[in-house]
Amino acid sequence: MRASAPSESVVYADDSWTVTLAYDVPGWVVVMTNRHTDDWSWGLSPLEASTMGPLIQRLSAAMKVEADVERIYTMGFGEQWRHFHFMLMSRSSSVGADLRGAGMLALAPDLADPDEALRLGARVRQRLMRDVS
Repeated sequence: MRASAPSESVVYADDSWTVTLAYDVPGWVVVMTNRHTDDWSWGLSPLEASTMGPLIQRLSAAMKVEADVERIYTMGFGEQWRHFHFMLMSRSSSVGADLRGAGMLALAPDLADPDEALRLGARVRQRLMRDVS
Protein backbone atom coordinates (compact mmCIF):
# COMPACT_ATOMS: atom_id res chain seq x y z
CA MET A 1 0.00 0.00 0.00
CA ARG A 2 1.48 3.35 -1.01
CA ALA A 3 1.05 6.43 1.11
CA SER A 4 -1.65 8.64 -0.34
CA ALA A 5 -0.72 12.14 -1.51
CA PRO A 6 -1.64 14.27 -4.51
CA SER A 7 0.52 13.08 -7.40
CA GLU A 8 2.23 16.45 -7.94
CA SER A 9 3.50 16.36 -4.36
CA VAL A 10 5.06 12.90 -4.77
CA VAL A 11 8.77 13.31 -5.44
CA TYR A 12 9.62 9.59 -5.49
CA ALA A 13 7.84 6.28 -4.98
CA ASP A 14 8.84 2.63 -5.22
CA ASP A 15 7.63 -0.60 -3.64
CA SER A 16 9.02 0.32 -0.20
CA TRP A 17 9.12 4.13 0.01
CA THR A 18 7.15 7.25 -0.86
CA VAL A 19 8.69 10.71 -0.72
CA THR A 20 6.39 13.75 -0.63
CA LEU A 21 6.81 17.49 -0.25
CA ALA A 22 6.74 18.82 3.32
CA TYR A 23 5.35 22.03 4.81
CA ASP A 24 5.19 23.64 1.33
CA VAL A 25 8.87 24.52 1.85
CA PRO A 26 11.13 24.09 -1.19
CA GLY A 27 13.69 21.38 -0.47
CA TRP A 28 11.83 19.83 2.46
CA VAL A 29 10.50 16.30 1.90
CA VAL A 30 8.99 13.52 3.99
CA VAL A 31 10.25 9.98 3.41
CA MET A 32 7.87 7.26 4.59
CA THR A 33 7.49 3.54 4.36
CA ASN A 34 4.58 2.37 2.23
CA ARG A 35 3.51 -0.22 4.74
CA HIS A 36 2.72 0.68 8.32
CA THR A 37 5.45 0.40 10.91
CA ASP A 38 5.95 2.50 14.03
CA ASP A 39 9.71 2.63 14.29
CA TRP A 40 12.79 2.19 12.12
CA SER A 41 14.97 0.59 14.77
CA TRP A 42 12.89 -2.58 14.91
CA GLY A 43 10.07 -2.11 12.43
CA LEU A 44 11.78 -1.94 9.04
CA SER A 45 11.92 -5.02 6.86
CA PRO A 46 15.37 -6.11 5.65
CA LEU A 47 14.56 -4.61 2.22
CA GLU A 48 13.46 -1.28 3.73
CA ALA A 49 16.52 -1.16 5.95
CA SER A 50 18.87 -1.88 3.05
CA THR A 51 17.31 0.70 0.72
CA MET A 52 16.82 3.57 3.17
CA GLY A 53 20.44 4.80 3.14
CA PRO A 54 20.84 4.74 -0.64
CA LEU A 55 17.50 6.55 -1.02
CA ILE A 56 18.60 9.31 1.38
CA GLN A 57 21.86 9.68 -0.54
CA ARG A 58 20.10 9.89 -3.90
CA LEU A 59 17.54 12.41 -2.65
CA SER A 60 20.21 14.54 -0.99
CA ALA A 61 22.39 14.54 -4.10
CA ALA A 62 19.44 15.49 -6.32
CA MET A 63 18.39 18.32 -3.99
CA LYS A 64 21.95 19.68 -3.87
CA VAL A 65 22.12 19.82 -7.66
CA GLU A 66 18.66 21.36 -8.10
CA ALA A 67 18.64 23.98 -5.31
CA ASP A 68 20.81 26.30 -3.23
CA VAL A 69 21.68 23.75 -0.54
CA GLU A 70 24.50 24.07 1.95
CA ARG A 71 23.29 21.37 4.34
CA ILE A 72 20.55 18.73 4.48
CA TYR A 73 19.15 17.76 7.86
CA THR A 74 17.50 14.42 8.51
CA MET A 75 14.92 14.33 11.28
CA GLY A 76 12.50 11.70 12.45
CA PHE A 77 10.23 11.86 15.45
CA GLY A 78 7.11 9.75 14.83
CA GLU A 79 5.26 11.02 17.88
CA GLN A 80 2.26 12.74 16.30
CA TRP A 81 1.77 10.22 13.49
CA ARG A 82 2.56 6.67 14.57
CA HIS A 83 3.97 5.71 11.20
CA PHE A 84 7.64 5.58 10.34
CA HIS A 85 8.66 8.70 8.46
CA PHE A 86 11.46 11.21 8.51
CA MET A 87 12.16 14.55 6.92
CA LEU A 88 14.98 15.77 4.77
CA MET A 89 15.24 19.53 5.22
CA SER A 90 17.60 21.41 2.95
CA ARG A 91 19.19 24.59 4.28
CA SER A 92 20.79 27.38 2.31
CA SER A 93 23.78 29.37 3.53
CA SER A 94 21.50 32.37 4.15
CA VAL A 95 19.91 30.77 7.25
CA GLY A 96 21.40 32.31 10.38
CA ALA A 97 23.28 30.18 12.90
CA ASP A 98 20.57 30.73 15.54
CA LEU A 99 18.01 28.95 13.36
CA ARG A 100 20.10 26.04 12.18
CA GLY A 101 19.38 22.49 13.30
CA ALA A 102 15.96 21.80 14.82
CA GLY A 103 15.38 25.57 14.91
CA MET A 104 14.72 25.32 11.18
CA LEU A 105 11.23 24.00 11.94
CA ALA A 106 10.35 27.45 13.28
CA LEU A 107 11.09 28.87 9.83
CA ALA A 108 8.53 26.73 8.02
CA PRO A 109 5.88 29.48 7.77
CA ASP A 110 8.45 32.02 6.54
CA LEU A 111 10.06 29.63 4.05
CA ALA A 112 6.80 28.25 2.67
CA ASP A 113 6.40 28.79 -1.06
CA PRO A 114 4.01 26.12 -2.38
CA ASP A 115 4.61 26.93 -6.05
CA GLU A 116 8.40 26.80 -5.73
CA ALA A 117 8.14 23.62 -3.60
CA LEU A 118 6.21 21.97 -6.45
CA ARG A 119 8.70 23.21 -9.07
CA LEU A 120 11.69 22.00 -7.06
CA GLY A 121 9.95 18.72 -6.30
CA ALA A 122 9.40 18.18 -10.04
CA ARG A 123 13.08 18.92 -10.80
CA VAL A 124 14.23 16.50 -8.09
CA ARG A 125 11.80 13.84 -9.36
CA GLN A 126 13.12 14.27 -12.92
CA ARG A 127 16.74 14.09 -11.76
CA LEU A 128 16.06 10.89 -9.79
CA MET A 129 14.42 9.35 -12.86
CA ARG A 130 17.37 10.35 -15.08
CA ASP A 131 19.90 9.00 -12.59
CA VAL A 132 18.18 5.60 -12.53
CA SER A 133 17.89 5.16 -16.28
